[in-house]
Amino acid sequence: MTQKTLELYYDNEADILEIFIGEPSPSYFDEIEDDIFEAHDEITGELKGYKIFSFLKRGGFKKVRGIKISLPAGVDIKSI
Repeated sequence: MTQKTLELYYDNEADILEIFIGEPSPSYFDEIEDDIFEAHDEITGELKGYKIFSFLKRGGFKKVRGIKISLPAGVDIKSI
């Protein structure tokens, strides 16, 4: 299995949490829930990350029960 990097970035001004998986590549985004977007590589369709808008307004980490990441398979974000 190829080892991948995982990077989390929070933009305090915009209140956006970004989760990047692997090396950056041109990607497209699909909205999978209100203000939660999943990024996929434009060529391979591989999962590249997530953007969560209004992260703190949604409760931030207080409301997120867990972020389960099984690379390279995917990410499961559950709110309580």
